[in-house]
Amino acid sequence: MIEGEIIKFYREKMGLTQAMLGEGICTTTHVSKIERGKTAYSPDIIALFSDRLGININQEVQSFYNLEKKLYLWHDALIMKKEAQIEEYKAELEQMPFIDYSQYAAHYNLLRARYYFHNQNLDMVKQILTYVKKEFSNLSPFEKNLFYHLQGMYYISNYTSLSSEDHQKAIKVLKMINIDEYRNEEYYHHLAIAYHFGSSKILAYKYAEMALKFFQKTNNYLFAISSETLMLLQYGSELEMNFSEVVERYKDLIHNCEVLGDRERKAILLNNLGVKYFKREEYETALYYFEESINETENKKSINYLRRLCNYLETCTEGTLLEKEILLSVMKRALALAKMLKSPVHITLIKLFKLKAEGAREKFYQYLSDEALPFFYSTNNKFYIEQFGKKLYKYYIEIKEYQKAAELYESIEHTFVSM
Repeated sequence: MIEGEIIKFYREKMGLTQAMLGEGICTTTHVSKIERGKTAYSPDIIALFSDRLGININQEVQSFYNLEKKLYLWHDALIMKKEAQIEEYKAELEQMPFIDYSQYAAHYNLLRARYYFHNQNLDMVKQILTYVKKEFSNLSPFEKNLFYHLQGMYYISNYTSLSSEDHQKAIKVLKMINIDEYRNEEYYHHLAIAYHFGSSKILAYKYAEMALKFFQKTNNYLFAISSETLMLLQYGSELEMNFSEVVERYKDLIHNCEVLGDRERKAILLNNLGVKYFKREEYETALYYFEESINETENKKSINYLRRLCNYLETCTEGTLLEKEILLSVMKRALALAKMLKSPVHITLIKLFKLKAEGAREKFYQYLSDEALPFFYSTNNKFYIEQFGKKLYKYYIEIKEYQKAAELYESIEHTFVSM
């Protein structure tokens, strides 16, 4: 019956009616039934149709049957981040002219969305997911789970890119995945990321560990490093580990990234290790790792570069590690980048850092109270709600504004209890 689907595609491509294709061969009704797979037909009729359309039907049928295999190979290459294979399979699939009109159209378009994730083009991801949701109402179980996975990845990407989407949406949609139908345990990694941004350390650790086992089993070394990095981020408060052990494990992973030639993952690890030292108020050591992370970041106009630059600025400010004029100059450059990237959270952070660097203490807490903290609440950014909420709480206690301190404490507690 595949022959009928192929015949219909090429007939429409050539601008022929069913009557024109069937002229001298068979009736229009018979052409229609063949195309819809509603009747038996002889190889001779298909051969005559093929000659009229100028195609080799046997090659086209073989290409069609290879399509599903190619889709799974492309998906696997995307998961493993095999650059050469990703582009090779993409090019091969694009040469299959009937792919968008076949039973694999939804699967193909979902993998196109995954490809645009790979290239960090969220606008195209959103466009394709919207198209699939509208045009394909009867997704197969695998396709439905792939759709949920991509939706979850989109919400995570939006949240980490600091737009209005919330990590809770990612958790909700990723938990809808049926692993028996999907058979892609990679999604545990993204569920761990969602829980991490939701400050659910134990669940983040649990799913990161599950993802790590999958990546080790499939020899996906780069993502194994990512999952182990995510596990290390959870240590502290609920999960305890000797700090020196954490540092040594980070250094091992950094070395592994150097061996594998992965500068971006190395930059992530350096930045995260800097955060660990920053939280311990070891600002000089934190600054060293933030500087190293910035140096390893290749795209100096990316959101990741901006995030690491903000960590650098905050460390310099808190530790008084840079001359005021130089610090304000770097802040000016960072603010311009934040505006270019349309990142309101970084614009807010840099304004806070600037007020602190200028020694404008009252203005700092006024801005924090009136604008910054309400903004963090509006975007449900629990990390900054906790960090800056604590600063403001201590300030209220210091100036004996006990009622405001109590209200703020209750608000912060409510945010984390209602996760």
